[in-house]
Amino acid sequence: MSGVSFKAASAPSTSLAKTNKIYFSPEDAECLAVPEKYASSGQKNLVKVGKFIYTWDTDKSIVRGTVGLGAIQRRQLNVSLNQAIEVVPYYTTSKCIFLSSLRLEVSFLSKSKRDIEICLDASELEATFKEVCVDQYLTIGQTVLSDFKGDSMIFTVTDLTVLDLKSILTAEKGNHSKKGRKKDEVECTDLKSGVLNKGTVVTVASAARSGIRIIGGAASDQVAELFKPDFDFEKLGIGGLSKEFGEIFRRAFAPRVFPPDVLSKLGVPPIKGILLYGPPGTGKTLMARCIGKMLNGKEPKVVNGPEILNKYVGQSEENIRELFREAEEDWAQYGVNSALHIIVMDELDAICKTRGSRSQGGTGVGDSIVNQLLSKMDGYKQIDNILIIGMTNRKDMIDEALLRPGRMEVHVEIGLPDEQGRLHILNIHTSKMKNSGYLDKSVDLEEISRRTKNYSGADLAGLVKNAASYAINRKVDMQNPTTPVDPESVRLVQTDFENALMEMRPLFGVDERELSKNIGNGIIEYGPVISRALEQCKAFFEQVKNSSRTPLVSVLLEGTIGSGKTALASHIALSSQFPYAKMVTSEDMLGYTEPQKVAHISRIFEDAYRSPLSFVIVDEIERLIEYVRIGPRFSNIILQTLIVSLKKLPPAGRKLFVIGTTSKKEILEDLDVLQLFDARTAIPNVTGAEEVSKVLRFCDYSERDIESIRDQIARLEIPVKKLIMVAEIAKQEEKNLSLPEKFAQGLWDYGANSAVD
Repeated sequence: MSGVSFKAASAPSTSLAKTNKIYFSPEDAECLAVPEKYASSGQKNLVKVGKFIYTWDTDKSIVRGTVGLGAIQRRQLNVSLNQAIEVVPYYTTSKCIFLSSLRLEVSFLSKSKRDIEICLDASELEATFKEVCVDQYLTIGQTVLSDFKGDSMIFTVTDLTVLDLKSILTAEKGNHSKKGRKKDEVECTDLKSGVLNKGTVVTVASAARSGIRIIGGAASDQVAELFKPDFDFEKLGIGGLSKEFGEIFRRAFAPRVFPPDVLSKLGVPPIKGILLYGPPGTGKTLMARCIGKMLNGKEPKVVNGPEILNKYVGQSEENIRELFREAEEDWAQYGVNSALHIIVMDELDAICKTRGSRSQGGTGVGDSIVNQLLSKMDGYKQIDNILIIGMTNRKDMIDEALLRPGRMEVHVEIGLPDEQGRLHILNIHTSKMKNSGYLDKSVDLEEISRRTKNYSGADLAGLVKNAASYAINRKVDMQNPTTPVDPESVRLVQTDFENALMEMRPLFGVDERELSKNIGNGIIEYGPVISRALEQCKAFFEQVKNSSRTPLVSVLLEGTIGSGKTALASHIALSSQFPYAKMVTSEDMLGYTEPQKVAHISRIFEDAYRSPLSFVIVDEIERLIEYVRIGPRFSNIILQTLIVSLKKLPPAGRKLFVIGTTSKKEILEDLDVLQLFDARTAIPNVTGAEEVSKVLRFCDYSERDIESIRDQIARLEIPVKKLIMVAEIAKQEEKNLSLPEKFAQGLWDYGANSAVD
């Protein structure tokens, strides 16, 4: 229908200018009347001026041929008084086009009001707007003037969602055809405007530089629909972390599902920060990445800790501010209805070390970065639309102020997966090859999960890759690698995983090579004391496994140098089948400074706390503390580290068995170390002909050879290690010497002659 030309005039009164209606004279109403076919459907008086649809009414004060417009409407339509403007009557048969949601920006009409920050309630603003504009058509970009508690406010429509009930009802009846649609009916996908009703969800935000801060109100669509409807942890590639994710969800995400006004009434502000910590390869970065994928917030900002650092003065702090800038702008504009902004910070310990811990010669940039981050997370200007996910392997290095409530208050340890978690991870990493038919039915993933104690998620991923390399290698002709390979013939079998398990050892597993080399000669039970010591230690580690009251048990093996203490401890560690077994020995710390030794000892015990069952051997304690008889001298800082480590209980749910060895019991007693052990077992020297004979038989001596030296060994007392050395040297061929003479010579050469009468 063609339009009618009118001249722009002022609204009849100030109060009518705040109704969002436009006004005509009663004489002009006839040319704008609704045709009968539309009036019967309840069509209201509507006209289209420019791109906006207005409800119109009549007023006697309006001169014929003019249209009464408020100042805000004239500004929006870009017309001045007495300027001609085209008005088109607007008719539609679709009376059911309603707004399901509407997003508004609000500001004061008076510019002087914008200089002071004022808090306004979103629910009250919503009620005011609905009271003025209910049953009216609204279009994106439309501005509405209204009174609010004595002030003139400008509401601007920034976004809307149209719900065409007629189209929905038609679709539900099975009529999906577009044929027969009348030209004056509008498809739902083409709608740019709709009718505001009482059920429309209205979200109010403050306009830029308006000085308004929105509080309370219903949650916006982005907050209400926090999670994407189709997210699946298994599809995202995360396994074995359901317990950890449950804790993260309860603390950080569950409160955000509720409307902000509910949280405000509860006095529970949303969590701003999560710290994921734990050993390398357990899935911290993967979990943070997938949390960002499953949320409907803004695209996560992912930054690595060292990337923040910059050589220019002040630039590192500026990089921190830049991470928060977009969130602050959204908060200033939308308040509690702002979308969630996620900042993922990997290697957090690189930039957030404890303040004052750096060298005195440093520039202090590190401390300044920490200060900047602290002020942004929970400073004077507080914002609640951020969630920071930090990740680190060294929680102990993070500044304590960052870990307090209000900042990164949720601390979740991403530890090593249990058997069920390992099976879940293996299923994830083998799912593609299983669906493609490359995984043979002989592969028993449950058996593999049982055998991969202390394997991290990264270790298991590497295990599957290693097994796949064996399967692929079988099909490659090593003599002629260019020979074509049939990809359909590749199959991963159980043997491939067996080979991979032989090669790959977990970072936090049993150090079998180190332990095995200490028992290269095996364990010789040459006397009842040795058998009793083995039985006693076995009873202790079984107690650690099965008792909930003794999570920490320690035993001290004492004896002379070479009596076999280290070999016994290593044998007990391997036979315990604990998933974590490591040795603290001075050999591994040769050339270390005192601080480095302290860090090394602490790291081994900290790693032990991450495993459900751990075994630690503290070998030659007097050597570890650098004890020398001349002086005497020892390292007190290393001694105190050992004392604390031996006394410290492991975390809840973790158990630790410690075996210490020493050849100077009296020194440990003077240093108050002896009483730290729950039990002490003496490992004696080999004494008498019967015990020596057992050792010699182990060294392949015949009964005739043993009988020939019986007089020499009858009263012999010697450490087992030294006895094996003497026995081996005496077996070597040498002219003009008998076996007794060679045995006696060996005792003399190795300083054991004093043990012979």
